[in-house]
Amino acid sequence: MTENAEPVGRREQNKIDTRRAIADAAFDLALSVGPGSFTVDQIAERAGVSRRTFFNYFHSAEDALTVRTDGFLDLALQVFGRMPQDEPLFDSIVRAFTETTRMEGLSQHGALFRMASTNPDLLRAQLHAWERAEARIVEGLRRRLGSDASELYLTALVGSVLSCTKAAMRDWAANTPGSAADSGLQLEGRILSALTMLRDGFSDPAPDADPLPGA
Repeated sequence: MTENAEPVGRREQNKIDTRRAIADAAFDLALSVGPGSFTVDQIAERAGVSRRTFFNYFHSAEDALTVRTDGFLDLALQVFGRMPQDEPLFDSIVRAFTETTRMEGLSQHGALFRMASTNPDLLRAQLHAWERAEARIVEGLRRRLGSDASELYLTALVGSVLSCTKAAMRDWAANTPGSAADSGLQLEGRILSALTMLRDGFSDPAPDADPLPGA
């Protein structure tokens, strides 16, 4: 289904399913043998497609691993677009993130972020995914705020949101064991805390403030 709940044609659905199968195969291999330790041919074989089909959708194995980032953003932007227009902007941003994580979770995104810290090719692909995300979020905010919002305001706001998200993920990766059963919830808590700090102007935390959610 599309964002407007219109049926997707069979051919388009086949493309979506193929792209998802390739991305799932790449992610499964990354989890089992580590990023950089498998080939495009292995991904294609696991996904049940040809090497040529793989390159119809992705440029590299690392590129296939960024699909989850793109998919999460697509969903979050759809949720954000349904928020009341008169709701404070940051409240809508936080609510959109929270509702999206309830639908999809963050454990796999956290796993990919952790993998990228030790694999330069995957890190490069993730940085490109973040850049794509920035442009698309700016466009989503422009639709919400209208033409009165300056380009500087939009890019500064989105850059700040993404920087807070990255900071939360780095803190999570450094302080949460990879085997933690609730690692996805801990990552969600850190991101929400960072976005709340940004919303509140980074006021000095109280000495007796509650710890991070999930910590």
